[in-house]
Amino acid sequence: MLKAMALNDETARAWEFMRRADAAGDSNEPSRLGTAVRDHRVPLRHDSNYLLVERPASPEEISAELRRLDLPVATVPDESLLMGSMDGAKVQHRGIVMVHRGEARYPPEPAREVPREWLAPLRRATTLSYPWGSPEVADQLLRAKAFIEDRLPTRFFAVLDGDEVVACADLYLDPPDAQIEDVATSPSHRGRGHGTTVVTTALAAARDAGADFVFLVADADDWPKEWYARLGFETVGSYVKLQRG
Repeated sequence: MLKAMALNDETARAWEFMRRADAAGDSNEPSRLGTAVRDHRVPLRHDSNYLLVERPASPEEISAELRRLDLPVATVPDESLLMGSMDGAKVQHRGIVMVHRGEARYPPEPAREVPREWLAPLRRATTLSYPWGSPEVADQLLRAKAFIEDRLPTRFFAVLDGDEVVACADLYLDPPDAQIEDVATSPSHRGRGHGTTVVTTALAAARDAGADFVFLVADADDWPKEWYARLGFETVGSYVKLQRG
């Protein structure tokens, strides 16, 4: 269905990949507006419990369908699918899909590949730093990492200060496609290039594994998108998440 929408080829390719990994659930249900995705093991994780909007619809129609389905959020992978006025729409997040262009090289001191469990303290602290973060949400986000690892080969990269992980990134692999996701740096270690180290290490590892299409998603309204652009990532599409009214 994604290819039948207004998405360009690269954006459609990215979304089809995410639907098998980071944006997958344990069940899919047809909806008049697209697909209802659910994962009853992690009900608080919005990337596992959402309405994927695949047909043109107004915010009011989307909100009504969310109420009918009892889902918290709708993901609209191309904003051109939104019909009518956005006045009153509850926009949770605006994002962009960015694809890497050009060659990838390991940094002079690459990040270290580590087990998933090593990243848990930094992941938990990052979640709790957000207004929407809670211990329950943090637990479910960490649990979902194991589900993603079951679906696709997944690698985890980190910069360590002693025994402490101070920066990290995930790499989801299914060559020729790959996604870099969940980049985080401890606030006390920002400004030292650690984020660049984990991203460029993951990127080079993806290329080494045979991926020629490496992408990530970023907040459309925050500064990291410019940093990713400096690392060679180009915006190819935009999306929006709407909360249930």
